[in-house]
Amino acid sequence: MTDPRRGARAPGRVLLVEDDRPLREMLSEFLSSLGHEVDAVGTLDAARGRLRARSHDLVLTDLILERGTGLDLLREVRERDLPVEVVIMTGHGNVETAVQAIRDGAYDFLTKPVDLRRLEFAVLKALEKRRLEDHLRRLEASSRDRFGELVGVSAPMRAVFGLLDRAARSDVDVLLVGPTGSGKELAARAIHERSRRSAGPFLPVHCGALAPELLESELYGHVRGAFTGAERSRDGLFVRARGGTVLLDEIGAAPERVQVGLLRVLQERTVRPIGSTEDVPVDVRVIAATHADLDARIERGEFRQDLYYRLAALVIELPPLAARREDLPVLAAEILGRLAARHGRVVRLAPRALERLAHHDWPGNVRELEHVLEQALLACRGGVIRARDLPLPADDGSAVRTLEEVEREHVRHVLERCGGNKLRAARLLGVPRATLYRKLVRWGLEPAAPSAPRAPDVPPDDRPRPAAPAGLGPDEPA
Repeated sequence: MTDPRRGARAPGRVLLVEDDRPLREMLSEFLSSLGHEVDAVGTLDAARGRLRARSHDLVLTDLILERGTGLDLLREVRERDLPVEVVIMTGHGNVETAVQAIRDGAYDFLTKPVDLRRLEFAVLKALEKRRLEDHLRRLEASSRDRFGELVGVSAPMRAVFGLLDRAARSDVDVLLVGPTGSGKELAARAIHERSRRSAGPFLPVHCGALAPELLESELYGHVRGAFTGAERSRDGLFVRARGGTVLLDEIGAAPERVQVGLLRVLQERTVRPIGSTEDVPVDVRVIAATHADLDARIERGEFRQDLYYRLAALVIELPPLAARREDLPVLAAEILGRLAARHGRVVRLAPRALERLAHHDWPGNVRELEHVLEQALLACRGGVIRARDLPLPADDGSAVRTLEEVEREHVRHVLERCGGNKLRAARLLGVPRATLYRKLVRWGLEPAAPSAPRAPDVPPDDRPRPAAPAGLGPDEPA
C-alpha cells in the first residue's frame, strides 16, 4: 500500500470548513504539518467567499454548518465546475448521507471523531486524483495543433502554444504582442482557462476605448459621491476579478496617468478606489496585450519603461496569418465548422477556394479570415463554398507587392551590407534593435528565442540601464 506520508512531498491547497474552533485549529495544524497550505474557515458563507477569492485543490468540510450543509457547498462546487475535490466529515452521518455525498461528487466521506491516519490517506488520494486530472488537462492543452480556440500546425504556432502552456502553468504577468486580429484575446482567455485561476473571473478591458477618468473608474472603482453621478460605490475591475485574471487589452493606448496607476497596482497589488483614502488588496493575474510597437513608444516617451518591465515578465508574440500560411487549411476548417453550426448549415471549401485563401495577404489576420468565411457561407448555394463566393479582390496575377514585402527585402539588403550585424543594421534603419529582431523572427530570418524575457533597447550611451525582472529563465520551473 502506498505510504500516506508521501502527501508531505506533494502538498496541496486545502480549504478547511469546520465550525468547531478547537477541532478546526487542530486539523489545520495537522494538515499544515504534512506540508499542505491550509485555508481554514468556520462558516459556509466564509467558505463561499474563499472559493471565489482563490483556487484550491481540496475542500475538507463538516457536514453540518451554519446556514447550510457541506452537501450544499459540494453542490455549488460541482455546479460551478471548480477543479477541486471535496471530502466531507460528520459526526451525524449515516449510510444514506454518505451515499448521497458520493452521488453528488464527493471524493470521500469521513465520520467523527476523525481518524488522523484515515484523514491523511484520504487527503493524499484526493490530491493525487486532482493532479492526475490536471495533468490530463495540460496534455490536452498542449496538443500540437491547438491551444484553447487557437489553431495551428505551423512551427511558429507550435512555439506559441508551448509558451502559452508555460504561462498557464505559472502565475507571472504576461505581455501578448501581435497585429490586430491575430488572436491575442483568445490567447489570454486560454491562459486563464488552463491556469490555477480558472475558477475565477476573466475580465477584459480595452485601454484605448475610454477617457482616462472613465478608464480609472472601470479599473479601480469609486466610492459614493466621488464625482457627479456616482450615486453608489462600485468595485473596479481589479477587485471584481479577485482570484482570476484581468486582460489589459491594447495597453499601448493607455493614457499616461493610467499608466502611472497601473504601475502602482502591479508593484503593490493594491488599488485605491476613486474618492477613497483606503487601499484595497487585489489578488489577480494581469495579462496585457497590444498591437503597438512598445519599444518605439518608449523611445518617443509615450510609454513608461518601468511599466513595460512590470508587464513583460513573459512576452509572447503571436505571428500574423501571412507568416503562417500553412495553418490556413486547418484554421479555415475550424472556423467554417463553427460558423456552419451557428447558421445551421453543412458546408465545405472547394479546393480552388482554399487556393484562393492561400494567395491572399490577410492584413486583418484571423479576424479577417473569419469575416470572409462567414460572408462566403451566406453567399454560397448548396454545401460547397467556391472561389467566386469569397469576398476577396480578384487575383489577376498583377497584384502589387505589399509594404511588408518591400520592407522585408529592404531589411534583408541592409543586413547583407552590415555583414549580418544587427546593431549596425538597426542604426542604419533608424529602429530599436529589439524591433528589428522581432521583425526578423516574424519573417523567418532569425530563430526565435522565446524563453528569455524581452526588454526594449536603450541607445548605446553612458546612461545607466534599469535591471529588468528575471521572469522565467529557460531552466526554471514554470
